Amino acid sequence: MLTGASLGLFSLLFPPVDAWWVAYICLVPWLVAVCTARRTGFVYFTSYLLGLGFFLVHIRWLAVTTLPGYLALCPAYAVAFPLAAWPIRHMYRRYGVSIALLAPVAWVAMEYLRSIGPMGFPWALIGHSQYKILTMIQISDLVGAYGVSFVVVMVNGWLTDLLIQPILIWRPDRATRLPVGSLTTLLVVVGTMIYGSSQSSRQHMHEGAKVAVVQHDFPMYVDDRARRTSSETVFEAYLALARKAAAEKPDLIVLPETAITCFVNESFLDATPEVLEEIRQRRFPPTWRMSDLKAYQAFGRRVLDSFQALSTETGIPIVLGFSSLEWKPTAIPHPRVEGFNSAFLVKPEKTRPVARYDKIHLVLFGEYVPFRYSYHSIYKWLNSMTPWGASGIEYSLTPGSEYTVFEFNAASQDGRRYRMAVPICYEEIMPYITRTFVRGDGELGDKKNIDMLLSISNDGWFLHTAELEQHLAISVFRAVENRIPVARSVNTGTSGQIHPNGKIHTLVELSREARERVEPVAAALRKLKDSADLLDGQIDDDVAFGKTFERLQRLFMDELREPVARMGAEFAFITERLGPMIRKITVKDL
Repeated sequence: MLTGASLGLFSLLFPPVDAWWVAYICLVPWLVAVCTARRTGFVYFTSYLLGLGFFLVHIRWLAVTTLPGYLALCPAYAVAFPLAAWPIRHMYRRYGVSIALLAPVAWVAMEYLRSIGPMGFPWALIGHSQYKILTMIQISDLVGAYGVSFVVVMVNGWLTDLLIQPILIWRPDRATRLPVGSLTTLLVVVGTMIYGSSQSSRQHMHEGAKVAVVQHDFPMYVDDRARRTSSETVFEAYLALARKAAAEKPDLIVLPETAITCFVNESFLDATPEVLEEIRQRRFPPTWRMSDLKAYQAFGRRVLDSFQALSTETGIPIVLGFSSLEWKPTAIPHPRVEGFNSAFLVKPEKTRPVARYDKIHLVLFGEYVPFRYSYHSIYKWLNSMTPWGASGIEYSLTPGSEYTVFEFNAASQDGRRYRMAVPICYEEIMPYITRTFVRGDGELGDKKNIDMLLSISNDGWFLHTAELEQHLAISVFRAVENRIPVARSVNTGTSGQIHPNGKIHTLVELSREARERVEPVAAALRKLKDSADLLDGQIDDDVAFGKTFERLQRLFMDELREPVARMGAEFAFITERLGPMIRKITVKDL
């Protein structure tokens, strides 16, 4: 029951509920159970169940993209909870050490261990719950998000000491060292608040470059192509939004990661038919023809040329997130095709991107399958079990090798030069990536290697789930840890700017005029849903089904298409998706 109480409190901790204050009490019931329960084995068993429930609740958005991955990762990461329980129980029961001293050390060690290595997952750290409490998170520039977790768990441990001390006061050999724990907790919390108050102000900030972040809402799907929006539509939408952003005269425009599906690296766009054939044989399913790849090449060239032309026309540099594909005929041990998740910088008056950064920290199974070049038979088996690999696609990417820094000159500040890093998606949650960018190679001495962080991501894979705001919360800590501003451009995510003190300065949202144009579309969609619900119950009644279907068609033609058109070309995907869905109903009826 105590462990279940902790799980209930945990479920309120992170977005979408986002009750930050719960962090200071959520561990208390579990800690009481860990320290006082008689049956040791049952303590570790319930601790494992707590960990399992914790991850099932807080990363349930992963099931949207990969249910097998979700069901595999949650039990694996849940092991961290009994591992944290063991030293707490052992040191308390044998030596009477204060829980206020034990719990934060054991808990933060557990959080750190699950955050490193190939399967490292520094998500849902208990310190992340404080991302809106500026005073609490300022110590991140000294000790990272782990330090915030330490303080929060110490408070939980102190409250646990207060609860269990009266229970065991008649057995002084088991009594905790409550005064020591209380004094230490007081000093740590007060020190954190004092430091946070002094560092959270804006007195050390100054005006920077004007950066425009561009976002649209294009959900991504792994295994249902019928629901995907065409690359052409996505391209036109983002180009239209980039033009709107350029009208505000920013110094830089930033677009998300791989929202537009194409390859734009120079070696692919200039590849000869012979090279394209090598790429087709090694990278794509047998069903792909040479004409398909040539069309892919032509589309990538048109996309890049369009954004390059926009940059030249407006005089504004643009950061773009696209894929790269390279043929390596001299690679060892055998020739191969390598794919990269890349960020590109285009500048006015150029014909090709002036800089490119390839993502270094790739996502296991999401972006690569292990053992590709070491144990190929195991790799082929694992690859065949993934949604993309099962269809014959060689989708594993190659990690980048250089922490490439982009540079641009801010027109609003008389051409002042700025240096920026562009971590891609999952790299934003890995502290070492940002830290390495900021430190650089040491040639600048005490100065930072970059002036700003531009985080580009594509959270469309997780639809409209809690992942979007949880991702933003982690980004806040990268800003504070390195005392550097962050601009986020995220497809179907939470885009905006974050101050170096962690304050979320602005978030991307629709304008008032756009929201007014959305309402007629929303009303039409609600009517379509009601008609679709009626159809579902009229499968066996041909007459009623036919009348409802005719009404659904009229709604689509008369009440939806025109309001969507008024919203702008970038919202054409709404009717583009619904049209084929309605045609499928017709085919089923026939």
